[in-house]
Amino acid sequence: MKLKALVLPCLLLLLVQPGADAGSLGLDAPAHANFSGRWRMNKEKSDFAKFKVPDMIVRVIDHHDPTMNVHTVQTNAGKTSSSDVSYFTDGSVSTNVIDGRDAISKSYWDGAALVVRTDMKTAKGEDEQIEDRYELSDGGATLTTTSHVVTSKGDVTMTLVSDKEKAGD
Repeated sequence: MKLKALVLPCLLLLLVQPGADAGSLGLDAPAHANFSGRWRMNKEKSDFAKFKVPDMIVRVIDHHDPTMNVHTVQTNAGKTSSSDVSYFTDGSVSTNVIDGRDAISKSYWDGAALVVRTDMKTAKGEDEQIEDRYELSDGGATLTTTSHVVTSKGDVTMTLVSDKEKAGD
């Protein structure tokens, strides 16, 4: 009886230890979202704060944990630009070039959402931190990317809502 009284509190303490997760406890870890697909911006549901809404944004995401590659094509006032970035969902650091500037990112899972924190410089050489939060909804048919951008001039939060395209669209 005394042994049971000691074991139960020890097990409970183990479960609430910082850093303890299902995998470290020998339990099956929950499956993470898979963001793979071709995603087209839904203008009506997106919010670009004080910035002009792009004419079009299409993202093609190839996600095979722990790697997520994101190809983005964006059209603004008849001008089209593209970018390719890669992230590691296991917390490893990734380096990319965004708008001609070096960017260092680190990703982590927050439940079913993937959070990507990126440090880079603005076009004027000032520090810029971007936190992108990728989340699926509507049974995987909607991808919402919430971006919180912080610079010395202030911060802004924007939301890009994208609908998954079906094959052949």
